[in-house]
Amino acid sequence: MQGPTAQAAALVIFGNDILRGYQRENFWPAATVFKFCKAVRFVALGGEPAKPTEHPFAEDPMQWISRLRDEGTISLRLHDVPRNDPRISDRMSVGFVGGGGRWVIETRQAQASDLWEARWQVMNKDDPDRKIWDVAYFRTFHGGAHIPLQPRSLGALRHDLSIVLAKIEAFAARQKLEHFANAFRNAADKFSSAEPLAETYHSDLAPTPAMPLEARQLLGAVLASWVFGGMGSWNDLGLDGNDQQEYMELSDELFALLNQAIAVAVNSTSEAASP
Repeated sequence: MQGPTAQAAALVIFGNDILRGYQRENFWPAATVFKFCKAVRFVALGGEPAKPTEHPFAEDPMQWISRLRDEGTISLRLHDVPRNDPRISDRMSVGFVGGGGRWVIETRQAQASDLWEARWQVMNKDDPDRKIWDVAYFRTFHGGAHIPLQPRSLGALRHDLSIVLAKIEAFAARQKLEHFANAFRNAADKFSSAEPLAETYHSDLAPTPAMPLEARQLLGAVLASWVFGGMGSWNDLGLDGNDQQEYMELSDELFALLNQAIAVAVNSTSEAASP
């Protein structure tokens, strides 16, 4: 899973925990989603949309959640907004900074919602601790209507993802791409695991009692099968003839399902946070 996606997911999960009254430690700046970040700040936009003014809202994630709670926020949700750029698909652009679909955080009060979206910029590429990123979440919309949730259920996504993982694992094995076949096989195994986030890079993504096991298993499958990126990734393959067509179709289907799965799994914690 790309860093910006994982970080947005972690913010929603953490925020819902705090709003529900769960105690969480070792989040900012210790969580893996902040490992390479020098700053993660939050900015409210005002004025004219064509030339907005920036107003500091919170200096870090802890202050952000605290202020949201004080302002009456009841829950957070995560939404995947495809870019649908005709020049390059979200799957093919996801390995680039700012590529892939847009991930929007919705902060929900009783009658209205605000929307937040991140901008990642390199602050110092030579930072000795490799904390090169300055991340700013901008409140791009204030006081709008609540956004409907993704209609797919955890069970439906699990079913569809299991089928696609089996197909793409078999395809990778036929192409003698054992590294990728093992990744897809490992992802399928997460659906029967009691600790599905263990041995994934972001194993600390959802240390919360608010996420049911089925959602945690779905998220574990996403982390294990996320093979999309830049050089050397699944996206970098080129095959011949019918194999290329099958590769494209399976890849696009898997990418779409994984993004749906992220939102549905993360938003299961929103249901726990809402009154």
